[in-house]
Amino acid sequence: MNPRELYWLSGLAVVLAIACIADGLFSVGDNTVLGQVERLFPELDADTIDSFTVTRGETMVAAKKISGQWRVADPDYPAHPERIARLAKRLAELTVSQRIAEADWTETGNEKTFGLDEARALVRWSSSIGERSLEVGSAALFGRQTYVRLPGTRDAILVASDLANWVPRTADDWRDLRLVPEDLEFDRLRFWGQSRTVELVRSDDGAWQMEQPVNSATDQMVIHQLIKRMQLARIVQIAAPTGEDEPDATVRLAKGDDTLIELEFLKPDDESPTVLVRHSGRGTVAIQDDGLLSLLRLPHDQFREHALFRQPLDEVTSVTVDTIKKFTIAKKPDGAWQVTEPRQFPADALLVNVMLTNLRNAQVIEFIKDEATAVDYKKHGLANPWLSLEVNGVSADTGQWRELIAFGTVDTLRVAARANDEPAIVGLPREQAILLPKEAFKLRERRLWSFSTNQVAAVTVTLANKPTQFSRLPNATWRTVDNKALDQIQSAMLEETLYRMGVLSAVGWVGEGEPAMEITGIKPATNQLTAEVDTADGPRQFRLEFGNKGPLGRTRVMTEQYGTPTIFSAPNEFTNVYQATLQILGLAKR
Repeated sequence: MNPRELYWLSGLAVVLAIACIADGLFSVGDNTVLGQVERLFPELDADTIDSFTVTRGETMVAAKKISGQWRVADPDYPAHPERIARLAKRLAELTVSQRIAEADWTETGNEKTFGLDEARALVRWSSSIGERSLEVGSAALFGRQTYVRLPGTRDAILVASDLANWVPRTADDWRDLRLVPEDLEFDRLRFWGQSRTVELVRSDDGAWQMEQPVNSATDQMVIHQLIKRMQLARIVQIAAPTGEDEPDATVRLAKGDDTLIELEFLKPDDESPTVLVRHSGRGTVAIQDDGLLSLLRLPHDQFREHALFRQPLDEVTSVTVDTIKKFTIAKKPDGAWQVTEPRQFPADALLVNVMLTNLRNAQVIEFIKDEATAVDYKKHGLANPWLSLEVNGVSADTGQWRELIAFGTVDTLRVAARANDEPAIVGLPREQAILLPKEAFKLRERRLWSFSTNQVAAVTVTLANKPTQFSRLPNATWRTVDNKALDQIQSAMLEETLYRMGVLSAVGWVGEGEPAMEITGIKPATNQLTAEVDTADGPRQFRLEFGNKGPLGRTRVMTEQYGTPTIFSAPNEFTNVYQATLQILGLAKR
């Protein structure tokens, strides 16, 4: 073959290849017009189909639409509406991708290649245009396509649809196995058994409220968990009727006064992995024992709101604490907190947040008395509470709000409390009341003062009523009162002590006044540290009086800069350095 012939043959091969590709792209079977698709059942309307029968071997699945609702036969049972609707829709929309003549497929294989052998499914349906049927084989290897065949013919048809995935293999594929449909709209939930009834009602804002056995707020998370458990429960078996056995729990879901579903739960025995349910619309069924029945058996108090204070903390604008000494803290426009009554001074943001968080985390551990009377309030110390809180705030949605909390008797485990003048007495953990600040000074700004070592002119250390004075030179060295220079280490340690003193913050406020001094072992001028500081307002003395150690090992220290002796717990970082400095200076034993 010469080069010219090879050239022309190659060109002809390219042209033929392009023609074959174009034929595959623009033609779908012999009866398809270019640019159009061929519907297998062009007159079929999915909404008019009212019955199905699917036969696969010896298995037959039948469904019929009765009064607009699909039901599966043998035994009669509600069908999952979406699954049958999807099958009907796919049948009505079937389009032909390719027709494969019998002569073509018998040369390369047999009916098993397309799933059209004994494993095929024969789908029959009736609609407004009469009865039709279709043999459905297997899904194609590529794309969302299925092999089908019209009864009485031998040609296979490849349709552009995942039809094979929606043809049922058993009746359970079509049955609605949901215990409670997710889209069921109900606003009343009632469950009873074990000599108690719980009834919940949903308000317009979607929140659930308990009406029985008491009118009370509910724990929304627990209620939603209960509802979700019912919605996720799946029927695993259609059981035989259970007779008239007393149910372990009964649930009624209603819309207003109309009952939508009623469920009676029976546990055959503790070892059984299933729970029998008498369903008002489905007869007796079985579900997996996933804890739903145990949840329904909980005491009604478990469904109540256990949070005493539910408002967002960032909405709080003021808190009034009424106890031995009444005081109020308020949030300033810049977000800082300030004690406003009876004296004004800055409040520590962290201490205020700890107080509010402690309040927000308060959880009811016991519902002591519902529908309480004056006798009950007196018995539990709430007729004249020893501690009351008034919390005010502003919500962007509802405007101003106010929460009231009163605390009564305290025992080793709990404190009695009452919220918002409601006729109920609850028990909170004992520490919830003990940890709340009872005096305004305990919310004081914890940073005592601020000065640098360069501002310090002299310092006096008094131990056992014996003062020792040191003066500071501009080069950060120190001398004694008789002008004796301290060595490098002594000067460095004294500098470190004064630096930490200048940025000192209280860990927590302990007490106020002379009684607190006596308890903390503080005696004026006995054990003190005084720094003489040059401030912008002139020379000033900053003094600390040291006492004993608290339960957590921190030294209690007093300052008089607020006009009243105020004692706080000092950070160990400061007191440890100070003690080491005393040893380096020879003022204390090592």
